[in-house]
Amino acid sequence: MGSSELFTRHVFLDLETTGLDARVDEVIEVGCLFFEHGREVDRFSQLYSASRPLNLTIRRLTGLSDAQLAGQPRFDAERARLRERLQGWTVVAHNAPFEKGFLPDVLGGVPVLDSCELMHYLHPELPSHSLESLMRWAKLGSQQPHRALHDCVAVHAVLVHALDGCVRDGRAEDVADLLATMAPRARAALGPTPLLEALSDEDARDLAMDAEARPLLELLSGLWEACRATPAPLNLETTGGFLRARPERKRANGDRPPPEPELDATPLPVRPEEVTQLLGPGGALERGGGFLSRPAQLEMAQAVARTLSDGGQVAVEAGTGTGKSLAYLTPAALFAARNGLKVGVAPHTKTLQDQLLEKDLPRLHQATGGAFGYALLKGQTNYLCRRRALEATRVEPGMSHAARAPRAYVRAYLRRSLDGDLDRLSHWFRERFPGMHGLVPAVRSEAATTLGERCPHHHKCFYHSAVAQAREADVLVINQSLAFAWPARYGRLDHLVLDEAHELEDVATTALTVELSDLAFLRLTERLHGRDGRRGLFAELRRALAAARRDASRVLMSEVDDALRVLLQEARALGEQVTALCEPAAAMPGEDADDAAYAPELRVTDAVRALPAWEPVREGLVAVRTALQRVHTLLSVRVLAALPELAVKQPSLERELAGATTELGELSVLAGELAGDADPKRCYAARAEPRKARWSVGAQPVDVSESVAKDFAANKRALVMASATLGTGDGVPFVLKRLGLKPPLLRAPSPFHLGQQALVVLVTDAPRAHEEPFIDWASGRISGLAQVMGGRVLGLFASTRRLERVSREVQARLEPHGIEVLRQSRGHGRSLAARQERDTGTVLLGTKSFWQGVDIPGRGVGCVFIDKLPLEPASRPLVAAREEPLAKAGNEYLGFLQYRLPRALLLLRQGVGRLIRSTTDRGIVVIADPGHASYRPLLLQALAGYRVVALPWAQARLMLHSELLQMGLTADTARV
Repeated sequence: MGSSELFTRHVFLDLETTGLDARVDEVIEVGCLFFEHGREVDRFSQLYSASRPLNLTIRRLTGLSDAQLAGQPRFDAERARLRERLQGWTVVAHNAPFEKGFLPDVLGGVPVLDSCELMHYLHPELPSHSLESLMRWAKLGSQQPHRALHDCVAVHAVLVHALDGCVRDGRAEDVADLLATMAPRARAALGPTPLLEALSDEDARDLAMDAEARPLLELLSGLWEACRATPAPLNLETTGGFLRARPERKRANGDRPPPEPELDATPLPVRPEEVTQLLGPGGALERGGGFLSRPAQLEMAQAVARTLSDGGQVAVEAGTGTGKSLAYLTPAALFAARNGLKVGVAPHTKTLQDQLLEKDLPRLHQATGGAFGYALLKGQTNYLCRRRALEATRVEPGMSHAARAPRAYVRAYLRRSLDGDLDRLSHWFRERFPGMHGLVPAVRSEAATTLGERCPHHHKCFYHSAVAQAREADVLVINQSLAFAWPARYGRLDHLVLDEAHELEDVATTALTVELSDLAFLRLTERLHGRDGRRGLFAELRRALAAARRDASRVLMSEVDDALRVLLQEARALGEQVTALCEPAAAMPGEDADDAAYAPELRVTDAVRALPAWEPVREGLVAVRTALQRVHTLLSVRVLAALPELAVKQPSLERELAGATTELGELSVLAGELAGDADPKRCYAARAEPRKARWSVGAQPVDVSESVAKDFAANKRALVMASATLGTGDGVPFVLKRLGLKPPLLRAPSPFHLGQQALVVLVTDAPRAHEEPFIDWASGRISGLAQVMGGRVLGLFASTRRLERVSREVQARLEPHGIEVLRQSRGHGRSLAARQERDTGTVLLGTKSFWQGVDIPGRGVGCVFIDKLPLEPASRPLVAAREEPLAKAGNEYLGFLQYRLPRALLLLRQGVGRLIRSTTDRGIVVIADPGHASYRPLLLQALAGYRVVALPWAQARLMLHSELLQMGLTADTARV
């Protein structure tokens, strides 16, 4: 039968509403599409009136207007009729919790199948499971605007496409594994009869307890039957070796890189004309289309080629639009391919990493005729471990759907993912099923738990395959964290390019930071005791000891349980003492009211250590260390002695035990370090959030220059550091000073005419950003500019709380004018940036990641509004510790000028750089609170190249109005 016939009596349901909050928003449209045995038998669509006008977002999303809803019935009057119409049908909805939230009385007792959840099981490898993304994946075209019945048709088409694919590709084994994981007491080997027939009484009780799973299981059972009835295509796999690299990333014709030369061998240089043949005018990249040679880019590429060929270091500050990615990738590929010497490329952000892998490297690979290979490598814990995943996703009778669903999803991802990258696990699924949060740590690959070649899954291991692919690659994309903590087992990486090098101090700081926290003990407890029905290490050890028939096994595990109970008691007591220590910090007012959004944090100085409140914390750390050592000894000595053949008979359990003892040992050393004498080179801090029962004690390096210069950079034959912002003026760049490095410096100028293309206005009389009047002032200015320009405003905020308050005000002011306001939220930065690029009639407000790495060329952005110079609070422990030695004779202002101010100016340069992204871009930048006039010259120096004016708003608005007219950016001349 065709897969469409699996919809035996199903109704596809979709709602359009006035918003996302079922408590206050209303249903304005219902669409239903009825199918019996694969055939459409009815469809239904009805509009409903709303009690208030539709907001702009809903009008744009649906294409509906208030006039279309006028005179329509209210939905509340139709609820009973809809409920009656749905009786006896299985409802299919995409992201069903949304429909359930608005229709609890209508859908109560009605079986509901969530098509979004189903697609996560069938195709977990997809980057997005939104309906729009799934339609593109299924090549079904666009689905704008969102209307209820149209979306019902789209969901049905997507599911039929996916189910047909499962049948065509012979995925019976995949579906059987889903059923075995999700169905109560499912058969290990599915027999000839449908799974859900002739359930036992116990099975039926389990299903009755979790009725929401039944529609899903029934559909999967039918799909399994359809897959079994269709001959599966024969797939032949070569044996041996690891998982194959993607063909498009390998050398052409299956060529292998030359063997790695001896350490003292002189590499073959990259000649200048070779670089020019690729990057120069009329070169291979230009001939490939979509590329224009730039003199500054070519100059940078030649400098990188010389550094790789001759050895040494070079720093490049590449202005906006230089094209620095291809400027270092081109010589890196040429050098690596001919010498058999791998070149690592380490950006900081995932956005840039994705750009290199999805855009720049494929383009260069094509231009060179596939002369080099490239790969991505992450740290080991970023990969899914097959062995651990199969063990952690085992199910037990009586488990609820909420516990089974994450296991089924992880197992599906295990089957379908090409690389096992845990970062690609769905955010939607994590939020829908919180059990995912506890499952992910249990399935990741770890150095302490890996079995290596003894593992039955070794040759299909995602991590070991990634390492093997990395060894074959010429250019290896990593991130800065991995570059800084490069494991010796990975082999040599003597040639390295660091992009976004202005982030390296923070990366090194994070790598050298130690912290003991409530979360550390939570993770340890989950590892030992399990979570959400997953058996932990202790349960497995009890089984092993019982099987070994050791007389003292029960007594031994009782001792282990007691020791863990004592440890957790000591950890809770330590948390209480840390919270008490931090109370004075919580009461201290910050220089910015928005600092209250951060957890109370106390710098633990010698003066604090002399306080009575510190001694209980120190004693608590000692007690925790003792308790950790006790559990460690019991597991690593007593348990192993009771199970002498564990490594031979149960190697997986022996590795899990090793992983636990490694974690216990690391925590014990950490507690001892924090309880001991203070190291003057480290900054100690305590943090507490009493309402959330969160706490931490940690230590960070005050100065990372020695670690970076001697332990990291000195070990590289060639090191290239690139960034758009290495410094804030003409002197030695701030970033290089902080890193303790003195490489030759190349400044590659921007090809853009920034002084002509952009105007930067420093407002001199606006309220301070942390003052209450600023909210209304900023909202008015952003709204006015957006009305003049018809949208096209990017707002960058130094505070999330301020962003939220201003965005609400701006939305209220702009929506009546037909201008939509988009606000940054977790995991949606790239999609919002893409939307802003396509749609000029919007305002996009963001913080954090939006200051850098967001690229919106074209007319999507004509104005960048920056709320304030993004200065870090002086009260943060690490900030205070780093400024202290710079403040000569106690002059704190000197410390500020040499640390916080340059860091803020670097980030400001990144933010201002969001405006001009191409030679045709024009626009303005408004910095509402540029800080004190005493350091204005330094700010102007940091913005060299731009046309910068400092004016009170009354004068600035006239100038802005004139500039916008000249730039052709005005849509309405009424106001600014």
